[in-house]
Amino acid sequence: MDYQGRVQELNRAFTGGGGQTVRLKKRTTSNLFRYHGRRSPAEKRISLSGFNHVLNVCEESRTLEVEGLATYGQIVAATLPRGLVPTVTPELRHITVGGATVGIGIESSGHRDGFVHDGLVEADVLLADGRVVTCSPDNAYADLFHALPNSYGTLGYILRAVIRLVPAQPYVHIRHQRFHTVREYLAAMEDAVRRGEDDFIEGLVFGRDALYLTRGRFTQRATTAPDDIYRTIYYRSVSRRTTMLLPTDQYLFRFDPDWFWNIPDTGLYRLFRRLAPRRLRSSAFYNRFTGLRAKARESLRIRPDTRTEKLIQDWEVPWTGAEQLLDFALDRVDLAGQPWAAVPIVPQSRATLYPLKQNTLYFNLGSYCLIPRVPGKEADFHTRIMDEECLRLGGIKMLYSSSFFDPATFNRVYNGSAYDALKSKYDPDGVFPTLFEKATGLR
Repeated sequence: MDYQGRVQELNRAFTGGGGQTVRLKKRTTSNLFRYHGRRSPAEKRISLSGFNHVLNVCEESRTLEVEGLATYGQIVAATLPRGLVPTVTPELRHITVGGATVGIGIESSGHRDGFVHDGLVEADVLLADGRVVTCSPDNAYADLFHALPNSYGTLGYILRAVIRLVPAQPYVHIRHQRFHTVREYLAAMEDAVRRGEDDFIEGLVFGRDALYLTRGRFTQRATTAPDDIYRTIYYRSVSRRTTMLLPTDQYLFRFDPDWFWNIPDTGLYRLFRRLAPRRLRSSAFYNRFTGLRAKARESLRIRPDTRTEKLIQDWEVPWTGAEQLLDFALDRVDLAGQPWAAVPIVPQSRATLYPLKQNTLYFNLGSYCLIPRVPGKEADFHTRIMDEECLRLGGIKMLYSSSFFDPATFNRVYNGSAYDALKSKYDPDGVFPTLFEKATGLR
């Protein structure tokens, strides 16, 4: 069945919410990380699992037509042999193009190409009444197009997207450089952005005396034997190597085999890394495994570990606040030897619900791990203080993980008045949850 056939079949099956909240059902692994589960009303689930095909790669226009639940692993497999990749490719293979668009997708090409949604040309969106409309920056549904980023499926679901591609070469040459002060580190990162000589810029921060800036450039030929992220732990290589050469596919998904730094570097896991098939050494497998383990522990009534708390978040602040945010993080949060991730980003458009300034340099700081809990403090203490500091500095945070904002703060930060108008227009009966409900689990 082709794409139009799948749309017609969906039209026949979709009957709205019937008084229930509707949520997406899919086969791919979720990248939403809610610390305490989801508190929501009764739900009706709709399956869009069939909308997972790469439809067309146009080398002449450098665009890709793709269905919303196609993963970036599929996309790169289809485009890289033609010397092209998406403008921004999230680091985990199982992330979907629809999810990264209605969420906020970032990567080390963000200094040049902004966010994932900045590469969107047009999208077919399933609305709450069952209609499928095509939106673009300048058609009758332009307001919906500009509101898709950070909407998390609360205005509609992307069934098909056309995204921009950029030229790529078979390998990426990487240079890691260590800095010993926050100020020196950020100055070097900003200088790299201004020079515009690198295809990729990012950093890992292990401590005040161990700040690593990574710059990568495409290259056509392998002048040395390429490295292999399946034989090494990439994030550890950053502090041990000054240069690396990776096949482009491996560079784009360099954090996938170890789910960033969530897989313990212990004897059992080292054996698993050595012997397990590559398809099992992936963030999708680890994500499912940890989910099943958590359910098993709950069914056995094993008490959760109260010595740790989750800190799986990303924050963006204007570059003028970068030093203050990083200083605050290093002073107030103990990552127990795990790194902070840092990425410079220049938004290429202005998203209605993620209102950052276009063509302005921002600093993204991310944490993706369990950390020691401070005795006597609430379980979400570090998320809350980082959120407060981010907002104090005029920044914004991504909503893929737990958020604890009150409604007034949430509406102020995420353009609540514009969202309410769009919600009334495209989902007047509340078939989909609101953005506040989706982000906080509250009503």
